Amino acid sequence: MTATYELAERIAATTFEGLPAHVVAAAKEVCRDSIGVMLAGGAELSGAAERVKRYVRGLGADGPCSVVTGFCRADPLSATFANGVLAHVLDYEPMMLPLTHPTSPVLPPLLALAEWECYDGRQLIAALVTGFEVQALLRRAGFGMELYRFHPPGVVGPLGAAAASANLLGLTPQQTCWALGIAGSRACGLTANTGTMTKSTHPANAGRMGLEAALLARLDWTAHEDIIDGGGFAEYYFGRYDLGELRRYGDPWFLATPGVAIKKYPSHTYTHRAIDAALELRGRLRLEPAQIEGVEIETTDRRVVDRPGPRNGLEGKFSVQYAAVAALLDGEVTIDSFSDERRFSRDVEELLSRVRADFRADIPDDICETHTVVRVRMESGQVYESRCDTPRGYWGRPLTDAEMLGKFQDCAGRALSPPQVGRVLELANGLEGLDSIDEMMKLLREGDGRAVARDFVPADRSRGSAGPR
Repeated sequence: MTATYELAERIAATTFEGLPAHVVAAAKEVCRDSIGVMLAGGAELSGAAERVKRYVRGLGADGPCSVVTGFCRADPLSATFANGVLAHVLDYEPMMLPLTHPTSPVLPPLLALAEWECYDGRQLIAALVTGFEVQALLRRAGFGMELYRFHPPGVVGPLGAAAASANLLGLTPQQTCWALGIAGSRACGLTANTGTMTKSTHPANAGRMGLEAALLARLDWTAHEDIIDGGGFAEYYFGRYDLGELRRYGDPWFLATPGVAIKKYPSHTYTHRAIDAALELRGRLRLEPAQIEGVEIETTDRRVVDRPGPRNGLEGKFSVQYAAVAALLDGEVTIDSFSDERRFSRDVEELLSRVRADFRADIPDDICETHTVVRVRMESGQVYESRCDTPRGYWGRPLTDAEMLGKFQDCAGRALSPPQVGRVLELANGLEGLDSIDEMMKLLREGDGRAVARDFVPADRSRGSAGPR
């Protein structure tokens, strides 16, 4: 039996009844958080979210599946793609160990399938856990991806989405094996696109391609019988790998052990320590930002967040320098911190010009072992510093229930009225008891009109496509 077929057997055998209660609870928590993030992503009307909704509507075909905040339905593949962009565009969705964004490749195709073919909440939960498990196992099996050539959701996401979709569709082990084989030919996602709109299409495309792979496999569309090992997937994307990790399926379930990090801040994972250190300094010392002469940041040599002058708010999400400045100036970091307006405000520009980041090779790079130091020099000559080893929301320092609820309400409230926020929350909390997700999808699709798609004025081309400088 091949490694891929053995994995396919376990995928096909996963049921809601076989999941421990704490795994079900973790899955519902992830769904709730990610639904809120999708709503917030869809309420942003000037960037990738609005463009992807216009793109899907422009395809012209109606369908059975809701586009979140889109006031339209689309075919399952197009709805999956659009909702995948919305789930990821804010960089606010949960993270899994080893690092990947596991939700945006998996939840959108499951919502599309459940709405299209009337699967219930219990089936959706089992499929979600399956998709998370496959992504986590593949990440654990591979070592070479640490070279950072590829964005993990674009590589392991298609197979995770194929596995989740195959489980929900009730495919046989053979069909599931073919679905993984088809998905293996759809994987990629280059980290060079970090900081651009295209980054959000990596998990979105992973979901779309994984769903298509499962739908083709349901028709007995054949593929390589061992895409992970004999078919070259692991060798090409991972370089060094240990397929023994795949046999750990469900032992324990990765969604609960070690679980996910529910992000407190809508920015790149490696900016969060700088944010927490800066917030600690501001809160402890009651700093007056106008009296800061300079800022120094010591962090690991993760150059993807070395952006001393981000070209727009979106790129600011991937700038450790900007993230620290936003925290020092405002005493909080929210979705609004990464608007173009805030990025190019006078106080941000002035303080950002006085930031120096030291990306040090002697600071561990592992997300659980690294640390960041933020140091401020005041006009008085005094120097203060703060070190963050574990940021809020991460493993070992999870958000409280109140903080997670606050995040959901803030995110969902950008697209829905308070009563609708409460109803979506109620439906998400009771997901395992839903015979249909139609009511929830209607609310996510239409809301109260705040996020209705509209034409928008294109950027001023005379200032360059990157926006103000």
